[in-house]
Amino acid sequence: MSIKEDLASELESTRREYLQLVESVPEELYGNPSANPAWTIGNVLYHITLGPPAIRTEIWMIRHASWLFSAFLNNWTSVVFNRGNALFARHPKRITREILFRSYEHGHAGLMTSLRRMEEADFSKSARYPASFVPELAGVVTVERLFRYIRLHFEVHARQIRERLG
Repeated sequence: MSIKEDLASELESTRREYLQLVESVPEELYGNPSANPAWTIGNVLYHITLGPPAIRTEIWMIRHASWLFSAFLNNWTSVVFNRGNALFARHPKRITREILFRSYEHGHAGLMTSLRRMEEADFSKSARYPASFVPELAGVVTVERLFRYIRLHFEVHARQIRERLG
């Protein structure tokens, strides 16, 4: 199996698991606290949908403008990113199952388009991420690792939801 096929399978599996998670959580519980002290269950579910488009942008930057990472990815921009991330997770105010499905599907489709466009050499292109940006991505991060981060991102946040639901 090629890297591209392996990643496509992993992304599809994560997509299915996300959709199953959304199906398993009644909408009336979206306003309940999650195990993440800053967010409700609905906020966490919505935050997960922001992963694919964010990763797609980062992959594009590494492939086409890697100088942006070294020039702009630092502790100050990490603070701005993390504050923005917290704000976006609280939008929209009324989170519904339909919004979650639509948002994830849109981001996933875009990420799959990016994957199809990858050349074998692209997977080893990399950038250095500061620990203050996303601790799980601290250090040298390849394009392949960014694609795989979708899975880790989902698992971390799914655990925060499942912890609260018992």
